[in-house]
Amino acid sequence: MPDQWQVTQVIETGDTSGRIEAWEITISRPADGESVSLWLPKMAIENTAVAYGLTSADEAIDVILHQTMLPIYAPDDQEPNPWQVAGEQARATVLERVERCKRDHATVTTAVPKGRTSAARKAADVLAPLRSHVRIDSVKCAAARLEQQRALLRAGA
Repeated sequence: MPDQWQVTQVIETGDTSGRIEAWEITISRPADGESVSLWLPKMAIENTAVAYGLTSADEAIDVILHQTMLPIYAPDDQEPNPWQVAGEQARATVLERVERCKRDHATVTTAVPKGRTSAARKAADVLAPLRSHVRIDSVKCAAARLEQQRALLRAGA
């Protein structure tokens, strides 16, 4: 059975220069109190969506959180470079890795206290700052991915 992890804290932060805005995300395993900290630049969610052809912020956040867990459980499982394959293949590959992580190693959820109303649950959502920061425009992401692949082709030629 996979380990259960929960995102317990999200703190807005940045690098020491003050030029890169970021979040520090704490992911904890309630079974033993073990925790992992993830420093995530704010631009990483949209960049992840572009790299893997993802269509929503929730999907990109799920990928990021589970990719954080994979090196803990499968340190020899090398992540393939999404820029070396077509967008559909990059998406399928990363989603398969996430599903394998969930099935074999760990699931990451949010620590949301049960409220009486959906508004109370939403207010308690620890990932709300990430979700509200970025909106994934699938057309914009597809165009950015094509432009990035074109630049890589030119650089390699």
